[in-house]
Amino acid sequence: MNKKLASLLMAAAFLGSICLTAVIADTLKLDDVIKNIQSNQSKIKDMYAETTTVINSTISRAGSKAPQQMTQKAKMWTKGTDKSRIEVTSPVKQVTINNGEKVEMINTETGQKYVQDLKKLKAKGAPDQSIASNFDSAKKFFDLSVKPDGSNYIIVGVPKEKNKFLGKMEFTIDSSRWVPVKMSMYDPKGKLVGVSEIEYKQISGIWVPSKNISRVESPMGKMSIEMSFDKLSINQGVNDSEFKIE
Repeated sequence: MNKKLASLLMAAAFLGSICLTAVIADTLKLDDVIKNIQSNQSKIKDMYAETTTVINSTISRAGSKAPQQMTQKAKMWTKGTDKSRIEVTSPVKQVTINNGEKVEMINTETGQKYVQDLKKLKAKGAPDQSIASNFDSAKKFFDLSVKPDGSNYIIVGVPKEKNKFLGKMEFTIDSSRWVPVKMSMYDPKGKLVGVSEIEYKQISGIWVPSKNISRVESPMGKMSIEMSFDKLSINQGVNDSEFKIE
């Protein structure tokens, strides 16, 4: 994957996670809207899901010809706002653990490990990726505004510092459930380069993402990513040992 596309995807992932925890509406104060989002999110103490990700790409890579398709299977555990474990079971086997202080990536086939200290990254000014603090982090790096879209709202995030890859992000918010249902990404010239649409299912009165469909376009080609969440369960008591980093 080329560096420009990778940067765009990283920006989408960062702002996408912000959208899951904070929304601005012109008829409500910011604190009130955050409380509405947190009233749903705070009910999720822990979660387990099995994911299937299908990637279709026309982007050429060394040693391969476009178009390409890849299907990835994984298991995912989360707890609180800062703990996660993702076990990719195919086509390669890899485990990624985030315990809130460190991130460890393990190639289970070779045993090779890589650990990154999140505290050092935060000390250097990197955004805090925990769900609870993403909105505060976003305000440091993005100017946020809101505009009505029928009965819904569109949140606009513009980087405070201009860059070569990202011009703005737009999030369509379903005001009946207070969840983001669409994310659009634009380059500095205003061209739409990426769109993500999010579907939800209700479990025990809590809205939980069940599918994410993303489409990204770059000068090198196009890519679509469809991630489905199956066997979803929440608040079943995930053990802290799942997030242990040695």
